[in-house]
Amino acid sequence: MFPLPLLVPALLGGQQSSLPPNKANWKLADRYSSAALAPFTYSTSITPSWINKGDRFWYLWRASDGPHYWLVDAKVRKKEPVFDTDRIAALLSETTKRPYDRTNLPTLLLIFDEKDEDLVRFNLDGKRYEYDRKADALKAMGDATPDAPAGGPPGGGRGGRGGGGPRGANGDYRNWSPDKKAFVYAKDYNLYLVEVVADKEKPPVQISADGTRYYSFGSKQEQDERAERARLTGQNAGRGGAGRQGTNAEGGDAPAAPETRVRANVTWSDDSKRFFVVRQDERKVKDLYLVDSLTEPRPTLLTYRYDMPGEVDVTQTEVWDYSAATKHLDRLPVEKYKDQTVSNLHFQEKQSDKLRFTRRDRLQRNLEFCELDLTTNRTTPLITESVVNASLEVRPVRYVKPNGDLLWWSERSGWGHYYLYSNDGRLKNAVDAGPFRATAIEAVDDKNLWLTAVGREKGEDPYYHHLYRVGLDGKGMTLMDGGNADHDATMSEDRKHAVDVFSRTDLETQAALRDEDGKVVMELEKTDLVRLKEIGWAMPELFTVKAADGVTDLWGNMWKPADFDPKKRYPIITYVYPGPQTEAVTTAFAATATNARLAQLGFIVVSFGARGGNPDRSNAYQNYGYFNLRDYGLADKKAGIEQLAARYPWIDLDKVGIYGHSGGGFMTAAAMMLPPYSSFFKVGWSESGNHDNNVYNQNWAEQYHGLREVSATAASGATRGAGAGGAGTGTPPDDGFTPTFPDTPQFLTGGDGPTRFQIKVPTNAELAGNLKGRLMLVHGDMDDNVHYVGTFRLMNALMRANKRFDLLMVPGKPHAYGDLTPYVQQRMFEYFAEGLLGDRYGVGGADLDDHR
Repeated sequence: MFPLPLLVPALLGGQQSSLPPNKANWKLADRYSSAALAPFTYSTSITPSWINKGDRFWYLWRASDGPHYWLVDAKVRKKEPVFDTDRIAALLSETTKRPYDRTNLPTLLLIFDEKDEDLVRFNLDGKRYEYDRKADALKAMGDATPDAPAGGPPGGGRGGRGGGGPRGANGDYRNWSPDKKAFVYAKDYNLYLVEVVADKEKPPVQISADGTRYYSFGSKQEQDERAERARLTGQNAGRGGAGRQGTNAEGGDAPAAPETRVRANVTWSDDSKRFFVVRQDERKVKDLYLVDSLTEPRPTLLTYRYDMPGEVDVTQTEVWDYSAATKHLDRLPVEKYKDQTVSNLHFQEKQSDKLRFTRRDRLQRNLEFCELDLTTNRTTPLITESVVNASLEVRPVRYVKPNGDLLWWSERSGWGHYYLYSNDGRLKNAVDAGPFRATAIEAVDDKNLWLTAVGREKGEDPYYHHLYRVGLDGKGMTLMDGGNADHDATMSEDRKHAVDVFSRTDLETQAALRDEDGKVVMELEKTDLVRLKEIGWAMPELFTVKAADGVTDLWGNMWKPADFDPKKRYPIITYVYPGPQTEAVTTAFAATATNARLAQLGFIVVSFGARGGNPDRSNAYQNYGYFNLRDYGLADKKAGIEQLAARYPWIDLDKVGIYGHSGGGFMTAAAMMLPPYSSFFKVGWSESGNHDNNVYNQNWAEQYHGLREVSATAASGATRGAGAGGAGTGTPPDDGFTPTFPDTPQFLTGGDGPTRFQIKVPTNAELAGNLKGRLMLVHGDMDDNVHYVGTFRLMNALMRANKRFDLLMVPGKPHAYGDLTPYVQQRMFEYFAEGLLGDRYGVGGADLDDHR
């Protein structure tokens, strides 16, 4: 019934001669690897850097003749080299005593002097250098200051504002007030204040006393624990298994390092009269565990706090305020909703008596933008938002001018747009409107807003970004970077010019300079594809299909083998990621891609969207899977592939594969087990899947599947606010779920009485008895994001259902596989080659290179 899996012992080695001939084109696939294509691939993007807020910018561009550092004067539309690369290589060779030429010239981050822009500084190998463009001379300037920009002043920026990371600029633990008369730091989980009088520091004053582990303002021990967790879960580049010391990342038997002062993440007011700080209370959050089997000499236990969906005890957010007048640190009364989140905290410019913030309830369906009067502790909601059967996205406010009107982002119309409010929260007008989504503010003045939006241009992929200018009164919306492509525009400080970098998956990257009206005034670059095309490389193709509703357009990409023959029939594989926070459909050009390489084996590989995916469509599109966060995307995947097969006779609809990572791994397993899709898809490769979202990230699962608000005294199964309709319209599916409540009630404030939170996300384990075809489950055993418990629960269910499946555990790896990615990818290629083409070279314990 099932073909022999890949993970078969080497006893088949003696049967190799009886195996069918290799049907997969491994040599062609190898030519499409990133390493193989690297010598033929040059710049596919640029990052323009405007110089000193003026009209000039520089960028680096690599082509077949080597790297070029270009300097562009937008005002006079002139482009010239910052320096001759052969000359700078010679100067570096002479100065550093190391040989350089244009073939090995390192990437340089250039900083132009503020007073004399002919002086260009950069760091290299821990040293600082200055190149004089007029004199054509290079000089060494000593050691580079850690964390400082090349040639920039130590510290840089405004002193004391914001957290600046755990150690701040240059590793400084001192979070200075803007007037430099005081600074704050953290030690032993508590806050300390140091005042400075006549340039002399007074003794530190401890201003908090209740700090402790998991209820902290900052600590060296906390930082060490985070660093150790990052190391153990592979978040540092170059992590390997050999030689790692056995330590417990979260407070095991290993002694803590001596406590020292660390930077506190406080934010000062402009007038230095007070600061606020956000504090997380994780004391009641339960632990999660991972065992690192690769530590020497013994495996070690990693213990960390992890919030799960529906739990009573989740992380609590507090806001504290320190007043220089009272010299006291107080907790602010910002609470309204049970288990709320607080964001967007800020003082307005040169004000310190009022604090503004956004609070969102745990349901993530109600939020308020508020102002707290710190003299009276009275909170006034300025803007409120609510939604039914969907979740609310939180965006920071943007002020048109200091302490003036503000711009507020909302999906109240069903699409994301900006609205103009007076400073006190009175709605003036919508700034942009229509069936499209505004994604970001690029600039604003007293008359106009420059914003990035998607989905406004007819006939284009709705995920292509464009820059627009629109009056704050909502009139005169103007496209600033026209052209059927995905655009990324970077404007000058005075908004007189913009560098527009644009591409599509089937159009190489190009860059142009545009004027204030969006007109192209200068062509800058175009990706060099000559050598790629010489070796037979080809771009993917774009397509659209309809969703299963027959109405919604879905956009996608298709990769074919370079030796494609329309007279043949090809298996088809779809790469999936269901969202809901994004989709697995790329829009910009890339010279290399896993899908492209996979296609070379002899497949048609596609990637396209599904309802319930990218929020860059409408709010309804994204929330299609609300209360149904498992099955929502499968119908669209099947319908799309069937349409492609009807359109192209060379697609073999009897040989369909599916693969994905994380949410895509979850979707892949569901597709192999949920009828009728389990009969449609024949081979599935599921990586790091969150197969049981009830033990995955609390915030994510509750936001996208949806909490139910259930009356504490209601009959079993009664819910409030669930709405009406079918899947994707807000009604919980009939999943046989009977509400149960924890021992400790979870009450919501407001409404018509006490209520409790409730969530039950359908799992893949529930589908195990329906498995057909071949399914490979892959997971890293140090995954602290999607814990492998979901995969193990699915394995248990499959075994009890007497189902055959394959498993690949990746030792010592977290959610991504790091330096073992090539191994995992090669195994995936072989799995599809065997399952869809009959190529069984992976059987029998052969090395991964044996097929060559």
